[in-house]
Amino acid sequence: MSKGVMTYLPPHDGHPGMEITWAADCREAFDQGVKLAQTWLDNARSGWLWAVMIAERDLLPCAIERRAFEVGFLSRIHQRICSHLRCGEQADIYTAGDCFGQRKPLTLA
Repeated sequence: MSKGVMTYLPPHDGHPGMEITWAADCREAFDQGVKLAQTWLDNARSGWLWAVMIAERDLLPCAIERRAFEVGFLSRIHQRICSHLRCGEQADIYTAGDCFGQRKPLTLA
């Protein structure tokens, strides 16, 4: 089994970034999610958040890419919310499943 492919969410809005290891190369889908969330945040929150995310996510061909997109999108939104609430990270490690039900560590940067 391979070691996986790393994606990175950079720090933003004063909130830390994180590194996430995926079972497949999901960097492009993850980055698309982050960019779409930032676009939504920058454009006076045009449209419903859930509708914007679902419409773009459903264009991706594979379940693991859709999951990476969701994680990227929601992580960027999380950073913005936490910057306003001044909340910090509670845990050091998260996990995400790959398409075979195995869990991979997500290590905060």
